[in-house]
Amino acid sequence: MVSVGVVAFNAVAANAKATRFNFSGLDINGVPTNFTVTDATGALGSLYFSNRQPVFSETELSLSQLVKTQEGAANILISQQLTSGASGFTYQANLSYGRKGSWIPLNSRVSFMDMERLVSGNYLVTVVLKVESEVETSIQISASTNGRDLDQAPTQVISRLVLNPSKTEVLAQAVNVVEKRAK
Repeated sequence: MVSVGVVAFNAVAANAKATRFNFSGLDINGVPTNFTVTDATGALGSLYFSNRQPVFSETELSLSQLVKTQEGAANILISQQLTSGASGFTYQANLSYGRKGSWIPLNSRVSFMDMERLVSGNYLVTVVLKVESEVETSIQISASTNGRDLDQAPTQVISRLVLNPSKTEVLAQAVNVVEKRAK
């Protein structure tokens, strides 16, 4: 079974500027400008993003999406669920990376999460996923992307997402794959 990173967040700060992060795919204020992925080689690639409809219930709103490297950088796949409700905001993720043409699932946990209200009214969500280990499995799923496979699991994955003011749509996402070595 894959460990799922879950963090609840209740307070939303109204900030004029986003917390400073510096990797490709972010503007000068650290806000994603598109759907991008970058890695230790400095390569900037694009992300495939499944734009699924939000699911509303009486008490919460959920966005479930699949994000994966489309081309140009380290192969990473994130199955993510963002939930807003009376109890706050949560982010859950299942993480895999590309190795030798296959997706390798990872045990990971959310080690940091923050949400900021931008001047535009949008929300900036920052998540750091700490990789703990690979999941041992005999099942192999082909990593059909034009990205770059890794020799070993990344140590962490940093993701910044821009949500619209009603938190019903992801407008942009930048992912930074922190790795030890690359092919």
